[in-house]
Amino acid sequence: MTNEHFIIPPALAISSMRDSGYKDAAHAAAELIDNSVQAGLALEGTTQVELLCVDATDVVNQRESTRINKIAVYDNASGMDADTLRIALQFGAGTHRDPSAQDGIGKFGMGLPNSSISQCRHVDVWSWQNGKILYTYLDIDEVENGEMVVVPVPEPATFPDEWKEIIRDDIGPHGTLVVWSNIDRCAWKRSAAFLANSEALVGRMYRHFLEKGRVNMRLASFHQKGHQFETTSDRDARPNDPLGLMTNTICEAPWDSE
Repeated sequence: MTNEHFIIPPALAISSMRDSGYKDAAHAAAELIDNSVQAGLALEGTTQVELLCVDATDVVNQRESTRINKIAVYDNASGMDADTLRIALQFGAGTHRDPSAQDGIGKFGMGLPNSSISQCRHVDVWSWQNGKILYTYLDIDEVENGEMVVVPVPEPATFPDEWKEIIRDDIGPHGTLVVWSNIDRCAWKRSAAFLANSEALVGRMYRHFLEKGRVNMRLASFHQKGHQFETTSDRDARPNDPLGLMTNTICEAPWDSE
């Protein structure tokens, strides 16, 4: 079947989807964080979420330029089995479409793939339950070239070494890691601006979760040189309370602590 026979050609559809729905990279990353928070609600204790940025330096016209190279969201929530992981990377195939399963915000199954491709051309996903890690991915170039028409079957994998090195949490028996690479649409070139805007957004959205200790959210950035990672910032997200009624928030002094 040639491309012109599709009602919606995949290359055209994927291009249109990249242009829809997300104001910026902070809002797109918040979609992944929302998945993490929801997946952790059924578990006891605190859900650990880490928003990680890796900057790299390129030389363009004999001038060095540092910019975001990869963005990752890690959690220690419930993780996904093979079927759920594959569905999670399909557009419109969410597990919450059945009204009986609509106990969270998400419904249409567009969050993970749509938020990811709005910012990058390649997304990798590792997810694990009972210590068994599965891996699959989406790649815009492969879709546009007709090389990818279905989500690859999740395969057994090991946790990627480069992320194991910089994730703070003790990686347990269940969780998920989503990594964006080949980032071409992030308006912020460096991680500091991206993380600051992300903290303001997710700190407001999840301020009650953060205040009550239901969620702990790490924001960290690194500069990569070869296989080495230098930490450039590392902090826990604080609540962002628009009414200024909480303490230990990102509000300006003195209302951050009063």
